[in-house]
Amino acid sequence: MAGWIEVISQVRRPQLGEEVPLLVFRAFRVFTGIYLEEIVGDKGASTLIQKAGRELGKEVGAMLKDESLEAYLGKVVDFVKDAKIGLLVPVELTEERLVVALDECITCSGMPDIGKRICHFEAGFVAGIVESHVKRRVRTYESKCNASGDHICEVVVEMNHA
Repeated sequence: MAGWIEVISQVRRPQLGEEVPLLVFRAFRVFTGIYLEEIVGDKGASTLIQKAGRELGKEVGAMLKDESLEAYLGKVVDFVKDAKIGLLVPVELTEERLVVALDECITCSGMPDIGKRICHFEAGFVAGIVESHVKRRVRTYESKCNASGDHICEVVVEMNHA
């Protein structure tokens, strides 16, 4: 799947431009998730969405490559902000785990509490970013989500659990 960013970045919309309203993006994400749940169940849907995010994270990670973990994380934080995905803040970093907060999350910031976490794509994205740097599979999950009443999203990456 390598190279998809280059392919999908080719946009030719001279009148409408590259940006779409956040509502359109969220509708696409939420309704896709709902239909996937109907077809493959909750776990299957979240796994598929997370896998897609992981692949994007790997491609972005390869683009931002840096030997220094601190410099790499800085580039990732800048990319996430510049792409308007959210404001990524590293909360904890040890050899065993990474925890990042995602404020102003593109998928769910400001949503009311719907009783479930929905940012599987973002969790996968963080996993892919980390895997691109550490060169091994990691386990990741969303531990907090605006959509479940937490007022911020948080992703936990377990480095030695894959």
